[in-house]
Amino acid sequence: MELDPAVGTLLKLAKCSEHDGKLALALHDYQTALALNRDKPDQTDARRAELDAFTRAALLDLEPRVPKLRVIVLEPPSGLRVTRGGADLPIAALGEDLPVDPGPFEVVATAPGFQTERRSVVLEPGEIRTLTVSLSREPPSSRPAASERSPTVAFHATNPDARRLGAYVVGGVGILSLAVAGYFAIETVVKVSDASPYCTNGYCKSQGYNDIGDASRDQTAGFVLLAVGAGLVGTGLALFFTSPGRHSDGPGAATALSLGPTGLLVRGAW
Repeated sequence: MELDPAVGTLLKLAKCSEHDGKLALALHDYQTALALNRDKPDQTDARRAELDAFTRAALLDLEPRVPKLRVIVLEPPSGLRVTRGGADLPIAALGEDLPVDPGPFEVVATAPGFQTERRSVVLEPGEIRTLTVSLSREPPSSRPAASERSPTVAFHATNPDARRLGAYVVGGVGILSLAVAGYFAIETVVKVSDASPYCTNGYCKSQGYNDIGDASRDQTAGFVLLAVGAGLVGTGLALFFTSPGRHSDGPGAATALSLGPTGLLVRGAW
């Protein structure tokens, strides 16, 4: 199908999906076949009319059996993310009746500073349901006070060699973080490319939704690692270039590198 798109091939794939209970995918393939049959230039008028009649009859039979789910998030907060069956649901699709396959799946809504909402849904063939979700803010008691936060992990260097060793360790971890961030960036591009064949006319098949969801998670991980890596490399360079010479023994020639829950702190006197 990818090498030589043909209406007949797509109709057979739609029939297979319908047989497997993947009704939403079958519906998408039938609709795509209808458009392909209309636009395919090497089709005779008689064959075009025959395939058009067959496809419309299949759609007429299938459409009433496809379940539809509408997800509504009341007062959606900033940073909202909604997944349906493990795949990201586009924010623009919220409030729309979207075709899904019959059976059970889970809808999860998350946002920074809010409690995660999970809803299990089981849809029967032909069922249309609206799922309304309201996110609640995390209670203040769930956020540890400053005195209750995890203790600071500190590395104290009292001589130049120890400080330079700390610079190498911190900088090395930073470089490794940047390398992993680069890997996630490549994975994001690859998965977006993988999703392209499964997304047409603003609608994605299940595989396309899964690939886009994976790409979104890889992109987020890459940005986080990029920021962490840049910070660690900068700290390593600061430790290295502010380290006194091997024979420096002046008073207060000491450096402290502290890693706590709120960030990285370098203190020193030279």
